[in-house]
Amino acid sequence: MIVTDKLEWADRARYLTTQAKDDAVEYIHNEIGYNYRLTNIQAAMGCAQLENIADRLAAKRATAEAYHSGLAGLDGITLPREATWASSAWWLYTILVNKAAFGQDSRELLRSLAAAGVQSRPLWQPLNRSRAHEASRTDGCPVAYTLHRDALSLPSSVGLSRGDQERVIDAIRRIGTRT
Repeated sequence: MIVTDKLEWADRARYLTTQAKDDAVEYIHNEIGYNYRLTNIQAAMGCAQLENIADRLAAKRATAEAYHSGLAGLDGITLPREATWASSAWWLYTILVNKAAFGQDSRELLRSLAAAGVQSRPLWQPLNRSRAHEASRTDGCPVAYTLHRDALSLPSSVGLSRGDQERVIDAIRRIGTRT
């Protein structure tokens, strides 16, 4: 769902999401477009979710603040930063793990957290590394490779309680002091 008060953005989005047809009869496309329109049921659900967006964003921000304060200063853990010109929705809270400083790499920390009953996830594999795209041309993506290797996303759902957040923080701190 795209929500904007900028007419030119709305027009551009409408054009791209209706297959970027420049001639609807002849199906002429001067740009690559998509068929990403919502069904009426999906749109209704999106509108219903927007009714409590402020509460959902506040919950996400509270989780990010808890992680920021609880994990600050932990050797080998780099916390995400919010751009000075933006307000993050904190959809994911992803840390970077430096094995030399923390004592475990991101995948070892993932397994240690799982053993402590905490689910975490690695950041997505770069597409050019998947079998489905192995024939695709690439000049390499060293930043993406580093992020995939070192990044770990922590639990950050809207329903995550303060107690759950503390359990994640405590688990990471315990693991970091053991290694």
